[in-house]
Amino acid sequence: MQYLIILIFTLLPFQTFAQEGNPYEAYKAKWIGKPAPDFKYKDINGKEFFLSDLKGKVVLMNCWFINCSGCRIEYPGLQNLKNRLEKQRKADQIVLLSLALDSKEQLQEYLKKMPLNFFHMADAGEITQSTFGALGFPTNLIIDQNGIIRHIKLGGSPQSADDIEYEMLQLLKK
Repeated sequence: MQYLIILIFTLLPFQTFAQEGNPYEAYKAKWIGKPAPDFKYKDINGKEFFLSDLKGKVVLMNCWFINCSGCRIEYPGLQNLKNRLEKQRKADQIVLLSLALDSKEQLQEYLKKMPLNFFHMADAGEITQSTFGALGFPTNLIIDQNGIIRHIKLGGSPQSADDIEYEMLQLLKK
C-alpha cells in the first residue's frame, strides 16, 4: 500500500506539468533560483533541526527509497563524494541530507549493510512529495549557502556523484 501511495504521488506532478512540455525542465524552472521551503527535520538518531538551520552551508538533499534501483546505483558514489570532501577539508561547509521514504526501522537495517555517512530522515514522503513534489527517485536538490535551490538532478547513475560534486564545489567558490 505504501508503494501505491508513493506511485500516485510520483505521478501527480507529471499531470501538473504535462501541458508545459518536458516535466523535468518545468520542475527545474519551478524550483531553481527559489528559496528552499523550510521544514523541521528529525534524523534517525533523534536530532531535530530546521532546514533553515543549515544556512551558510551547501546542502545536498537526496530524496530516495531503498527499493529504488537508481538510488542504490547512485549511493556508493555519494558516499565517495562525502569521503573526498572530508579529505579536502570541505566537509564542514556541506551537508548531505538523505530524505528516505522508508521507515526508520527499514532504513536502519539497510544502513547496516550499506553504511552511508549522511544525516538520514526516515518516512520523508511528506517532504519529498508534498513540499518539494519530487518527480521521481532519486531526486537531488543542491541548496546554496543562502537557502536557494541552485541545481536539481533527477535519476541516479554511477556518474551522478561527479555531477553533484562539481555543482557543490562551484557553490563553495562563491
